[in-house]
Amino acid sequence: MEIGKQWRHIIDSVQDGIIIVDAKGVFLAANEMAQLITGYTEKELKGQSCRILNCTGCKIIGKGKGKKWCGLFLEGLIREKKCVITNSQNRTIPVIKSATVLFNEKKEIVGAVETLKDISENINYKNELASIKRRYYVDEGFHGIVLCRRRLSWYYRKNTGDAESL
Repeated sequence: MEIGKQWRHIIDSVQDGIIIVDAKGVFLAANEMAQLITGYTEKELKGQSCRILNCTGCKIIGKGKGKKWCGLFLEGLIREKKCVITNSQNRTIPVIKSATVLFNEKKEIVGAVETLKDISENINYKNELASIKRRYYVDEGFHGIVLCRRRLSWYYRKNTGDAESL
């Protein structure tokens, strides 16, 4: 089997967004998940600068191509960096980004491949859990199971008349 003929099917089956850019940061390809995360179709992305995503994890150095303009091309690798991108509806999307630079056989930079994992659902769950903890005082004491000593003393005194044994 020749993988080259199957590459599109392969990247579309991945559950993370995959974006491929050239050495100037111009979009060349985006899988279905990247399109879902960004809100842009692949057709809308192709030919556009990757800067349209306003990624907080990107370090823009200057102009030109390769190492002259982008921190990724200078460093060569990004691993699991928490970032925020702006989607086509101008909404911020928290993502975990990994990226690596692509080279040709002459060791010249030809582009980069980035993966984006949408973590907005995880953040929503964490916020909801924190809200529940605040609402039910779960963070106090032993997760709300053991009452504070004053309340316990009052309860014990009321029911036994003897608070000294505490």
